[in-house]
Amino acid sequence: MIRLFKHYIPHAVLLLGLLDLALLVLASEMAWQLRAAQIDMDAGPMAERWLPLGATAGIVWLAMISVGVYGPYALRSLRFAGARLLVAISLGIIALATIDFLLPGDTFWRSTLLYAMGFAVLVLIADRLLLNSFLGSSAFRRRVMVLGAGDTVRA
Repeated sequence: MIRLFKHYIPHAVLLLGLLDLALLVLASEMAWQLRAAQIDMDAGPMAERWLPLGATAGIVWLAMISVGVYGPYALRSLRFAGARLLVAISLGIIALATIDFLLPGDTFWRSTLLYAMGFAVLVLIADRLLLNSFLGSSAFRRRVMVLGAGDTVRA
């Protein structure tokens, strides 16, 4: 476990969070490529848009953390996790649309947000399904060690 601000975070949850962040970048890139193909535009290399992709993934990831996608109940139940993922991704997309409205620019289009939202839901739920089938829910279960003294330990 890793201690962060007086909270203990299991390694499995930390790795799941980092994998989710990478998948959010992938979903944003897939949305960009799809939208560029629809309007017959050259998408260009990914290195030119790493900042918008990273910012998009970071904002949606922050919404996921805020909603409680990495909480103990969401890690054990796929139905609970799916509901939280839908709410978190929707809030993240609303935040991104608001930021794009307040700070207009040509680096990221609001038209790609719907595609990014759909791809994010697909890849994150697929991620949860695959990890649950490989690792099982026991990897995310809380472990409690009860320490005693004297005869209670030996019994």
